[in-house]
Amino acid sequence: MLEPRLPSGSASVSDLMDAATRLFHATLAKCLPFALFAILFVALPNMYWLTTGQPIDPLHAPRDPKFWALALAGFALYQLFAAALMVRQRALLLGHAPQLRVELSAALARWPVLILSSVLAWVAVLAGLFALVLPGIFLLVCFQLLRPVVLFETLNPVQVVVRCVRLVRPIWRKALAAAVIALLIFLVCWLAAIAAFGILQIVLSAAGVKPSAISAISVACELGIQAVALVYFSALWLQVYSAASSSA
Repeated sequence: MLEPRLPSGSASVSDLMDAATRLFHATLAKCLPFALFAILFVALPNMYWLTTGQPIDPLHAPRDPKFWALALAGFALYQLFAAALMVRQRALLLGHAPQLRVELSAALARWPVLILSSVLAWVAVLAGLFALVLPGIFLLVCFQLLRPVVLFETLNPVQVVVRCVRLVRPIWRKALAAAVIALLIFLVCWLAAIAAFGILQIVLSAAGVKPSAISAISVACELGIQAVALVYFSALWLQVYSAASSSA
């Protein structure tokens, strides 16, 4: 059983990372299904676009209404399953057994607030970036706690945004450092996975495996890596939320 050691406001960046890593290791197997569904849903528009035979151009947004309908649905469902993941992760942290119905019910109850809060947060971040850049970066770090604030506090979207800023402000540098370190770890793992799959691709091609099968394996590996990363970042934001709450 995971020992429920929650970091305090005086916790160092190293303490936060250690606590997040312990939680990640202890909850990965039981939280990964939620993460896989979340990543799969958010990837729906790109998967649809690839089936049309057209390349994804980041400089020119698709005009296909089906793409944007899938993008909106994928975003909403991603928020739902990422929320259920965090609810389960917190329950495991507190020593409770997983309960699918309870976790989905808790996520569904806060789902509308989570979607509205996310949209409001992104509007604020974009406004800050367009204004002076630095305010946008400041808010981006603060809003990493948006999901735990929505799930574990009964606030409306405007109050959620304000609460995130108030929570993170005293430990903003620690939150930034933890986010940067976690992102660097993810990028290193991503590059290592790309290199490993490149070798595997050569082996599979030499063995006569069809290119379509290799592409399917590539997509599955990519989604799996993102799902694992989601579980880790969820654990990290839970620990940062605990530290920020104790210092607020």
